[in-house]
Amino acid sequence: MNLVKNFYKDFIYSFNNILLSIKDYFNENLDIFIKILIYALILYFLYKFAKNFITQLIKLRIKLKNEKVNLDRVITLSSVFNSILRVILIFVLFLLILNEFKIKLIPIITGAGVIGGAVVFIFQGIIQDIIKGWLLIFEDQIRKGEWVNINNTFVGKVIEFNLRHLVLRDRERNLIFIPNSQINTIINLSREGKKRLIKIKLKKEAKLNELLEKIENILGKFQEENQQVQDLKIEKELNFGENFVEIFISFKCKFLLIEEIAGKLKIKLNEELKDLILEIS
Repeated sequence: MNLVKNFYKDFIYSFNNILLSIKDYFNENLDIFIKILIYALILYFLYKFAKNFITQLIKLRIKLKNEKVNLDRVITLSSVFNSILRVILIFVLFLLILNEFKIKLIPIITGAGVIGGAVVFIFQGIIQDIIKGWLLIFEDQIRKGEWVNINNTFVGKVIEFNLRHLVLRDRERNLIFIPNSQINTIINLSREGKKRLIKIKLKKEAKLNELLEKIENILGKFQEENQQVQDLKIEKELNFGENFVEIFISFKCKFLLIEEIAGKLKIKLNEELKDLILEIS
């Protein structure tokens, strides 16, 4: 019992001594802690101002390029710049603190360089992902919600896109995770219309000029009924056989609609040219 009491007394005594030492140290260096607090407040308000300024600057840049302001793109770019700014300001505050306590910076910077080199070597894959992610974000090659073809292998809708990886959802609802460093080729299927060809094999029973004119009239009416279709036309190249002629029809539309539009157009052509069509594909 006495042992416990003695231990308790020793602990209280040591704890009080520690508190007194901290108090004395704080009182002796009160001016330094006040300076550090002022530095921290200045850097904090500088960060808040710069954060808002960066967001407005990104919106202005997008408007000057005559692009529609995309909220996801603004948020993504802002978060990247803000993260960089936050790290810089924290590092500046760290240097100011060291300077106030008269701690030499050169040995610390040298040690940090050695440690930094080791970290870069260990996490080089992650660093490559981050650098590639920055480039993709800044160049605006991909946005959330768009359909893309990655490396001519993965086709899907962009569900998530950050500095580490890209997440796609394909037509079968599978999630595909692709590290940014492995993205080599990007085909953005949502930015511009995708071209589709339809081949029609017809009998040579009608005059070619009259046949082409009839098809052009069909295509004109079809485009009026389907405003999402672009550049609907007959291609100049024709293939002639002994008893048939092959005609190629091309059009552009959004990637998600292309097969639906192609199906409607085939049905329309079959209805209008049912006595002449040998094959349509």
